[in-house]
Amino acid sequence: MELLLELLLELFGEVAWQVLAELLAEWGLHLNRERRARRALHPLLSLLGYAVLGLAAGALSLLLLPQALLPSPGWRVANLLLSPLLSGAVLTLIAHWRRPGDPEVLLRTRFMQGLLFALAMAAVRFAATA
Repeated sequence: MELLLELLLELFGEVAWQVLAELLAEWGLHLNRERRARRALHPLLSLLGYAVLGLAAGALSLLLLPQALLPSPGWRVANLLLSPLLSGAVLTLIAHWRRPGDPEVLLRTRFMQGLLFALAMAAVRFAATA
């Protein structure tokens, strides 16, 4: 029971780490940009940008936390698959909460942005701590 609780807390820590990095990246992207001055990017360019930011966040996270939080390879693979889904869902909920009913906020796009960011970040951490 103790081992399961420890693994769940470590998995939660990995997800929380990725969500925090996503929120910081999101805040940085929209810092000092007025709503009227925003130009909508093509969704593929936006997704590519989030993937690149995720790679950079993963590399930076290795400087702060060079070891894997999850010890077992099975849990690390589960983290690689589940964390991006959870992170994408959290970013979607935050986008919906910030602007309910806003037609400019496509929740599908927000989910994909969060998913790609977290997947890129998790992949860097997975590869570097293997």
